[in-house]
Amino acid sequence: MNTARLNPGIPLLLNGVTKRYGDNTILNELDLHIPSGQFVAVVGGGGKSTLLRLLAGLEKPNAGELLAGATPLAAIQDDTRMMFQDARLLPWKTVIDNVGLGLKGAWRDAALQALASVGLESRAQEWPAALSGGQKQRVALARALIHRPRLLLLDEPLGGAGCPHPSGDAGADRLPVAGAWLYGPAGHARRQ
Repeated sequence: MNTARLNPGIPLLLNGVTKRYGDNTILNELDLHIPSGQFVAVVGGGGKSTLLRLLAGLEKPNAGELLAGATPLAAIQDDTRMMFQDARLLPWKTVIDNVGLGLKGAWRDAALQALASVGLESRAQEWPAALSGGQKQRVALARALIHRPRLLLLDEPLGGAGCPHPSGDAGADRLPVAGAWLYGPAGHARRQ
């Protein structure tokens, strides 16, 4: 378990980050400064998921550095959660048990609060198979939010059918979006 914390007020810095798979360069000398407290959406062509996997510490860059201020980002992974494109819910566990997966102690109230924050508290005792694709994504988001991460990475969070979009645009759920929500108290996430 890492002991370093991602402190509010500290920006994320990517300096000369390159990621290759064999001869295929996905990110080439990427420089990026993300101020604390910002919601960042990465849209467009390839590299979004790779960038998020690097930020989450699931992969290492071929070159460059990822920092939280002067601290390597790998040192603060306990403060990071990632929601993948695929909700990855366990079909043999109820919705609330999927949200509380891996938690110890009295977690059920916190899981209900996390489900309420994504509008699914009433579905807590149901099985994942009873949910739409968008509802499964929202359960995955609740599973990330219960940890109150300081860095929340969302890989195509609007990709599920039925996933709400603040604009009300029915086609918006098909946008290729990756997002990184940084530093604020995750329980108070606002829709962007």
